[in-house]
Amino acid sequence: MKSVRIKGDIDLLSKNSLSILISQDGLSYSIYDIDDKKVQALVSMQFEANKADEIRQFVESEGLKDTQFENINIVFATRNVTIVPDAIFDENSAESIYALNRKISPNEEIRYARLPKSQTVIIFAIDKNIVALLDEMFPRYNLYPQSYPLIETSLTKTKISEKPNRQRMMVQVFEDFFEILVIDKGQIANYNTYAYKSSNDILYFIINTFEQLGLQPEECEIAFSGFIEQDDLAVLHVKKFVRTVYFESLNSDYKYFYRFQEFSPHYFYNFLSINQ
Repeated sequence: MKSVRIKGDIDLLSKNSLSILISQDGLSYSIYDIDDKKVQALVSMQFEANKADEIRQFVESEGLKDTQFENINIVFATRNVTIVPDAIFDENSAESIYALNRKISPNEEIRYARLPKSQTVIIFAIDKNIVALLDEMFPRYNLYPQSYPLIETSLTKTKISEKPNRQRMMVQVFEDFFEILVIDKGQIANYNTYAYKSSNDILYFIINTFEQLGLQPEECEIAFSGFIEQDDLAVLHVKKFVRTVYFESLNSDYKYFYRFQEFSPHYFYNFLSINQ
């Protein structure tokens, strides 16, 4: 998790949206002025002890209350996800579908989120203690996996781009896992999550995806986002064989408090796009 503290002048009488990102080792939140379409705050912290206790303490210390906000979005970062077509999804079978690919631990609860642009459903696991805490603090929140804004935002950008049929790979990195999304001809061609320990692991799975899908390095562009540095070895090596490699910038659909210029925008690019 990256340490950030940016807060503008927040008018609590305006219609504001609160978004919270819970990742492996930290928590971030943003405040978005709905009417003005302006992101006014981005604050993050790192966990040091019990995750649920630290979430409670942090939310209380920041004065974030359910009644202050028009809506509340919770983004939970986990590699334990399964994606299926909406046409064949049955919400009563979410747990059994998930269990086909991943083991469900006793302390986990299975949730799902429908992705309207891709007409798919992401089924994911979340810690029961986190769910209980969220239910207590924010009785009317929307819950999404981190893949939701990644997929929906990427599909939107592809559709309105000058080359909507171009092959595109999106790589979003978190503390101990990353995800790869490939879009070809405006549709999802591949999506998966991977555990990693070093930059070599990230590089390996990117190259492996290119080989398995027959992607062309001269044609397929790669966009990085999340908690990865621009001089990371995986990025430097990828640039040797892929022609177009870049890092996501701030979403131009929004306005931002001026201090957002102070940090690399790709860190929280997809998280901040949850407001769409």
